[in-house]
Amino acid sequence: MQELKLKKNKEICKLLGTVVKELSGEKKKSILAYESDLPRSVLYYILDGKKDPQLTTFWRLALGLDMRPSELLRILEDRIEGGWDSFFD
Repeated sequence: MQELKLKKNKEICKLLGTVVKELSGEKKKSILAYESDLPRSVLYYILDGKKDPQLTTFWRLALGLDMRPSELLRILEDRIEGGWDSFFD
């Protein structure tokens, strides 16, 4: 059970990294880090799917992408394979 939970957490982190890369487009990662008020190393860990960000980090990341945190979360929800409701079954 614990292994499945960890696997799903990793999937969410990887998905967040993928979505942020797509949404940031051609914007340089150093600019995104600056606009998000995040250290570049933290941003790179998020982009690589290796960091499970805290709520405040998620919030700042959304602002750096010029969107509301709820918009970013909605995109993640919509992209979860099998849908959000089935993800935690």
